[in-house]
Amino acid sequence: MGLLGFLASITVAAQKVVKKTYVNANNDYIQIDSNNCYQVDLTTASGDELSVEAIIDGEYKKDLVVNIEQEGQTILVNTGFQPNFIFPNDKLSAHKVVSIRLHITLPEYHDIRLYGTSSHVNATGNYKNLKVDLADGVCELRNIGENVQVKTQRGTIYLFTDKGDILATSAYGRVSGSSIPSGNSVYDLRSVEGDIHLKKTE
Repeated sequence: MGLLGFLASITVAAQKVVKKTYVNANNDYIQIDSNNCYQVDLTTASGDELSVEAIIDGEYKKDLVVNIEQEGQTILVNTGFQPNFIFPNDKLSAHKVVSIRLHITLPEYHDIRLYGTSSHVNATGNYKNLKVDLADGVCELRNIGENVQVKTQRGTIYLFTDKGDILATSAYGRVSGSSIPSGNSVYDLRSVEGDIHLKKTE
């Protein structure tokens, strides 16, 4: 059983910053819902601690929360409104933007799944399996292993690596970039309409 720690929830200028940790996150499977987030930065570290920092802005920032929950063997990370929050019944509500950026540090070599709509996802680190599913938005992969799968509808995918076993296909978009030598990490990159860019690093 993990231990959830609430480190801080502070408001700086126009932003609210929330930091949470989950100790003993030795569950193999961690699931991240990024639907309310415009950007998500993923990285890994040794140990068994999961940490989340949320930078929250917008009209309803005081009503937004970060949740880390455990369901069976799965740890769930998501953002949303306070349970007692009621949307104001005014015509401007739909135009008041919810703006959340997440920085998530995950324990190395776990199974991670992230899904969202328009998020910009930046991922680096070592994963047993990382699966990213986006509608549009952008997914950037840098110095990442060991098994990575990204699927988008219209979103652009970038891979920066020195080597790897790469499958990159887009039904109606373009696949372009450098010739990358074979390596141990496996990258399965697929899009329906989005472009895929491959860049060899030194």
